Order: sequence, then structure tokens, then C-alpha cells
Amino acid sequence: MVPYRKETKMPQNQPVRFYKIIALSFLVLTLVLLGLIVFMSAKRATITITAKETPVSVTIPVTIGGAAGGDRLAGSVATTSVRVSQTFSPTGTEEVPGVAIGTITVHNESDTDQALVATTRFLSDGGILFRLKNGVRAPARGAVDAEVYADQEGALGNIVPSRFTIPGLNDARQKAVYGTSAASMSGGVKTAGVLSAKDIEDARAKLLEEARIEGEKLLKSVQGELAGVWSVLDSRIETDAEVGDKITGFTMTMTATALGVFYSAEELQELAGRSLEKRAVEESEIIVPSSAMPSVAFDSYDATAGEAVVSVFYDGLASLNPESKEIDKAVLFGKTREEVRRYLLSLDHVQSVEIDFTPAWMRTVPQVKEHVNVVIKSVR
Repeated sequence: MVPYRKETKMPQNQPVRFYKIIALSFLVLTLVLLGLIVFMSAKRATITITAKETPVSVTIPVTIGGAAGGDRLAGSVATTSVRVSQTFSPTGTEEVPGVAIGTITVHNESDTDQALVATTRFLSDGGILFRLKNGVRAPARGAVDAEVYADQEGALGNIVPSRFTIPGLNDARQKAVYGTSAASMSGGVKTAGVLSAKDIEDARAKLLEEARIEGEKLLKSVQGELAGVWSVLDSRIETDAEVGDKITGFTMTMTATALGVFYSAEELQELAGRSLEKRAVEESEIIVPSSAMPSVAFDSYDATAGEAVVSVFYDGLASLNPESKEIDKAVLFGKTREEVRRYLLSLDHVQSVEIDFTPAWMRTVPQVKEHVNVVIKSVR
């Protein structure tokens, strides 16, 4: 019996299908990975923080003179004597009796001139007596104007237009020679200034300023290029009137010692700036000093040491520090929109927070620094 081998043939397309499955699986996996990479790369968050700027200021004493260091600046202090004088008017008023005056027309209806000497009496219809200021001659059948004044002080002399007789003439002559006035008399009551304690104080304050200005002029040569602040020491005043006097004006004279304190404006600003920076709350806050120079006012003077103390005021704006660790991107990683908002609003100066996610369906902040953008807007 002859043995024989039976051959079984495998289908030719089985290996091809197997490799196709592997290739398709690899392609799908690649596409999934690629999509995941694209998705992860597309995840971004923009967080906009609106930070409110808060005014902040310091007032510090600074000693000028001697060696610099700490709250002390090198500089100089100089003094000079000044004398200023000025005339002032009182503000208070009071009514006082005066002499009423006016003008009358002297009529002469006779055929002869009538001479009238100064102080000739003229009696009004109301019984108020006036006198001629200067002698006049009333021509026959004519008239002449003349100035008169009341015989007594007071408001009674302020009469309305009237007819006047001349008591010094006989009855017949009084009918021919008489006076009339076309306007009222005035001046029977006058308003006089009354010097008050406030007038004295106001005048003294005015002279203090004048003395300071005069001292500034005299000390300019000592000042040079340095900044300066001036004051007035040991002032003494003299007046030619006292409180209660009825006057139209009074003169006050002041003698004083004017003082000038001179310093470097740049060094003072640096010193004040360092003090202002100390007001910052750790590293979470940043303070931007004002662009204006600090305000400086004289405080005290030590003549023995040749030093002066000035009061320095400097201000600026405090706001959220963009470099603060409290708003570092890593602190926000993985937080939801609400968690980010709640955390940031708990920080000083933060007024509002806006959060934008891309794509819009994102729920948390990406954990890649390059995909997180923190924007700070400052408002006052």
C-alpha cells in the first residue's frame, strides 16, 4: 500500500485581514491621541481681575541738618531779621453823631446888597439851626448859593428841603432876605470803624505771611539750588490803635526772625517714598507713589544744634501686586469658575473677576501655565 500526504490549503486572505485590523486599530489610536493632544492644546483660560486702587499716605518727621541717616537729611538752616508794616481797615462799624451839611440859596428881594458873615444863623421851618460856613454877599434882586452846617451834631440836622429865615435881621429885612434848600441836608449820623480783636488777629496773620515772604527774599542767596521751607519765629507787633477805638484805619508793624530750612528735594522724596512703601501689605500689595513732590511744612527749630524738623506728607496708590504669589497661575490650576471667582474676590483690592474658558464647555482651569492668561485692570 502506497502512503500519500494530504495537503490542506489555508485561505489566502486571512493574514491580510489580520494586518488590516492592526493597521486600522493603530490609525484609530493615532487619531484619538492626536485629537486628545489638539483638545488639550486648545484648552485655555483667560482670567481678568479688576483691582481697585486705594489712596495711601504717610506723614513723617524729618530732621534737616547735621549728618544724613535714617529720618535725617543733610541740609542747612538759616535765619534773618525782618520788619514789615501795613495799614488795615477795621471790619466792625458803629453809628456816631456827625454834623449835617448842605447847600442853601440866599435870596435878596430888596434893592440893596446884603452881606452875611461866616457863622450867620439860618433857621429852618422846622426849627433846626444852621450856620454859614463862609461869608457871602447876596446881590440886590438876586441870589447866591452858600454852604451851611448844623449848629448841633446828630440826626436832627438831616432835614428835607426847607425855607430858612435869618434871625439876626429885623423882621422887615427877614421877609426880603431869606434862604431855601433844594436838597436834603446829610451827615448828621456817620458810620465809624470800630477796631476789634479779630481785626488785630487778622492783621497779625497777614503780616506773618509778609514777613515770611520777606525772609524768603533775604535768604535766597543761602538757598542756592536746594528746595526750602520758611517760617517766622519770635514775632512782635506794634499798633497805633487799641481794641474798641473808633477809627477809619490802623497801622501795624511786625519785627520777627525769618527762618529758612534747605534740603535736597530728590533725597527727601526718596526718604518719603521708602516710608510709603512700608505701608504695603507684604508682597501682595504694590504702592505707586504720587508723581508730585511731597508736601513739606515747618515743625520746630533747635537753635543750639542748628537743626530743624519738618513734617513731610507723601501719598500714592496701593493696588494688587501683579507678581504676588496669591495670584500665581499654579494656584488656580484645576479650579472651577466659581472656585476661582470666590478665591480671587477674597483678596484685597480685587473688585471683580471675569473668567473665559476655551472651549466654552470647559469646567476647570488648565494645568499648563502657558494656557492660562491672567489680566489685571486697575481702577480708582
